[in-house]
Amino acid sequence: MRNDSGIQVLCAEFQTLLAESQVTLTDWNQGRAKIHKSRRRGPDADSELRILQGNFAKAWALLQFHEHDCEICQLISSIHGDHSRTDARLHQSYN
Repeated sequence: MRNDSGIQVLCAEFQTLLAESQVTLTDWNQGRAKIHKSRRRGPDADSELRILQGNFAKAWALLQFHEHDCEICQLISSIHGDHSRTDARLHQSYN
């Protein structure tokens, strides 16, 4: 178990928001790959990509706002001295 696992135990909302961010990021990346592979162009492809990007941006913003406003997340962050925890966890889980 990693040092940052305390978040999983203490803050279920953070875990949920992180999972949603991961799903929307995966959806966006898969959508981009699908459109690229199919060589689709035009307004429909652009619209689909904007929607996928917007979904991720919304999920990411909710996660960032939660982390900033949640006393539990702030406490854990101060204990671990990790101010970029969300970025690192999202990147780590995606790779």
